[in-house]
Amino acid sequence: MDKTRLLLLIFLIMSVSFIAKGCSLLPTTSLTILGYHLEKTVDEEGSLTAGIVGSAVNDGSARLEYAEIEGSFYSQDGTLLATGFATTISEEDQPFTLDPHEIWVFTISYSRDAHPSLNILSWNLKKDSSGTRIEGQAQNNGDVILSFAEITGTFYSPSQTKLASGTATTTMLGVGEVWQFVIPYAGPYAEKIGWVTVEVTETDYEPQPAQDVDHVTAEVGSLQGSTLMP
Repeated sequence: MDKTRLLLLIFLIMSVSFIAKGCSLLPTTSLTILGYHLEKTVDEEGSLTAGIVGSAVNDGSARLEYAEIEGSFYSQDGTLLATGFATTISEEDQPFTLDPHEIWVFTISYSRDAHPSLNILSWNLKKDSSGTRIEGQAQNNGDVILSFAEITGTFYSPSQTKLASGTATTTMLGVGEVWQFVIPYAGPYAEKIGWVTVEVTETDYEPQPAQDVDHVTAEVGSLQGSTLMP
């Protein structure tokens, strides 16, 4: 390879590297929270309400077609009481966009419709000297503390005959908390058990009063940006 071709190759490599690192033609998607704070007020009915009030800026080069901020509400001892979202959808269910450099003033309400939920992560049939049982994990994947939760396990023979069923219960399961549950087998013929099923059979919650909220956090969630420059 002669000297001229070598110089051209080096120039080409440097040009491609410059474009990839510092001169991308694609618009960037970014949202930065400028600040937020916990705000407690008394409504017209005399009830105390709490919320997260803050602002965020579109500091990318793309227009944001959708953005969300997740807020978390904690008690004084650090217990996660509830979570909520602010999204670029108005109270009239109308979406709005955020142009580059535009500031969004958001509010995440603590007093809102709750969404209790329990998700079974895993389960296994165990047989040893301690007995026969189902061991598993379940997580509170809702947005409120579960004051009560119940999981039912059913034991079957290989021929799909139901042998017995049992339950496991827990109380005050925090948001995001994982529960290690055990369902003992209380029926006869444990040696005939071939497989098991588990399901959530009951959940309940008691909304925590706003006065229990001591501090909050907020972080950027999902973003969807326009592929066209605004």
